[in-house]
Amino acid sequence: MKIIVKRDKSNENSRYIVFSDTGEELYKIIGKHAHSSHRVYIMRKEECVAKIRDAQLPRLKACYVSGENCAFHLAIATPKDKMSVTYHGAPLHIRGDVLNKSYDILDIDNTVVSCVCRRFSTSHDALEINISDNKYEIHSIATAVCLDSLCTTDALVLQAT
Repeated sequence: MKIIVKRDKSNENSRYIVFSDTGEELYKIIGKHAHSSHRVYIMRKEECVAKIRDAQLPRLKACYVSGENCAFHLAIATPKDKMSVTYHGAPLHIRGDVLNKSYDILDIDNTVVSCVCRRFSTSHDALEINISDNKYEIHSIATAVCLDSLCTTDALVLQAT
């Protein structure tokens, strides 16, 4: 299944809209800033299907995802010369170039769960997620949202390990 994740700046709380490859809107992702953290909600119509709480520390971003059939932590460490992305509570790991938005999410057997890549259009770029295993749909979307928030510049300094 192929989905497209596009940035949405239609209002203060909007973050992304997730579309099917046929153009049907699947999810809206909205967010709220708190004092020391950020909360993001993945909404299907009016129903919240997952919540993402993140905290940004020096050289570390921690995201906690909870929702339909998933609950996991994503720890993103950025030491001086490389990046490390680690799942806790889910049998997954990342392979590829996170900052260039070209990576795979793999399960414990190294089977590809989903492939994430940058998709360009005339007005803006988006993320394309090709999901191989539908049970990891929310995992894949949440991971893409957490990692996309790291990529605020086009400087490709760090690589995922």
